[in-house]
Amino acid sequence: MTKATQPLTIEDMNEILYTRAEEVFLLCMLITRRGLAHAFCNFSGHVEMLESKVQPTDSCYAVGSRTQHVAELQVWFDLSDREWADRGWEKEEFEKKLAELDTYVSYLDYIVARNEPVTTSNMAA
Repeated sequence: MTKATQPLTIEDMNEILYTRAEEVFLLCMLITRRGLAHAFCNFSGHVEMLESKVQPTDSCYAVGSRTQHVAELQVWFDLSDREWADRGWEKEEFEKKLAELDTYVSYLDYIVARNEPVTTSNMAA
């Protein structure tokens, strides 16, 4: 990624995070549609939070015997939070959130590129 020559504003940072969230949504849809895994994605607009997880295709969802997920993400997007603004932490919080999103997107990309269903027997592969 090319470094910005001007400091990013809060609006710029939020735009970058939301664009990455769109990528998570699209990859989850692609993975699920191709039958590679059960990829869940939820955005809670009132608190600006993205949650996503990936389950094997042969997952059990029954209470007490649920299959463990293979990947999970939870990110809050509001960088104008008063606590961070008071301390000047916006840039650090942005970089942390972007790194989490980048890592998760890389894993979703890996599932797509591998093009084999994720099952409980090959979760570690």
